[in-house]
Amino acid sequence: MKTKTHGPATVALVALLALGLLAGAAVAKAPDRAAGRVYADGELWATFGTATFERASPAPSQDQIYVFPGTDLVPVGEASPGNRDYNGGHWAVHEVAFADGVTPYQFTNDEDLLAAEANGELTISEPVKYFQCPLFAL
Repeated sequence: MKTKTHGPATVALVALLALGLLAGAAVAKAPDRAAGRVYADGELWATFGTATFERASPAPSQDQIYVFPGTDLVPVGEASPGNRDYNGGHWAVHEVAFADGVTPYQFTNDEDLLAAEANGELTISEPVKYFQCPLFAL
């Protein structure tokens, strides 16, 4: 029995189509209802809230998101699409409070936020709620 092989042109075409599909998925436009914003991994993302949950989902299937009550600061998530640790927008919500004498300022990633906590500039609560909101490229 003879096995059919594909020539280099066919392989190149399939690879090109696959790359095109991946590129299209990475730059998919946010839906109109995605008026919310979240910083994660140093980038600004669009989002919209969906379901709120009474209990946490299993820890490995949720990400942490940090909100800043009483400010106009944009929430900060620990992961975003393209990050291998992103869980599709299943969030445990933590409230951030700046220390006395510290003027609130915007973070764009969780590493800097956690470093500020370690420096005593702010405190981070335990999760106050759990909800789902996917992130979309702007």
